[in-house]
Amino acid sequence: MTQIIYPIWRQRLARSLHINRSQMHSKYYQVASVDPSARPKNRTMVFRGFLQGTQNLLSVTDLRSEKISEWQGDGKLHFEICWYFTGSREQYRVAGEVALISNSIKSSYQEFGEQTKTSLIKQQWSNLSDKAREPFYSSSPKAPFDDSSALPSPQDKPVISVNDTNEVDSSSNAASNITSSVVSNNVDISDNFCVIVFTPHTVDYLNLKSKPQQRCLYDIQDGWKERMVNP
Repeated sequence: MTQIIYPIWRQRLARSLHINRSQMHSKYYQVASVDPSARPKNRTMVFRGFLQGTQNLLSVTDLRSEKISEWQGDGKLHFEICWYFTGSREQYRVAGEVALISNSIKSSYQEFGEQTKTSLIKQQWSNLSDKAREPFYSSSPKAPFDDSSALPSPQDKPVISVNDTNEVDSSSNAASNITSSVVSNNVDISDNFCVIVFTPHTVDYLNLKSKPQQRCLYDIQDGWKERMVNP
């Protein structure tokens, strides 16, 4: 089997995830977009691993959230992630294009066939706890709060147990991939569930702990070559 050699920044990120793994907040990053009025929007999202065999980052969201409309249509597929690791004092700014993967919408993501798409959605859904699934069955985000309308996830839905696919292999400094786990075909997935694929085009890495401070730029157009610049 041919070994995949990831870009230097991807290897750095895997190492950062590994050495900061004891801090739960290290799995959270800020994601920026632009709304239809050309106003910037920002929110915190959870890193759900890498798409298998790539450096693409995964998150999940509710199709009814505002960010979905910001990432649909021509010219609205861009994002920037700002990710800071407090333990190692490292920052990653990752910018590129977004793809929305859901059973309820048609995706423009060219790398996916229907089987791969279905496997990814099932696997990401199965990784969620019952409590994390509940909001997908409740009222729409930002709708007036009504305690009686909050619907719990149905108790008769099968609970799929999967291994932690975000563990880092320290020997190779590469995060383990999100694999296509075998998941039962009768998993009942909410129509509001959506997997987000962040495809990086540029990365800006900053290490505030090193002396002197280190800053490196990477660009997919340049074959992800590392370019050291002043902080």
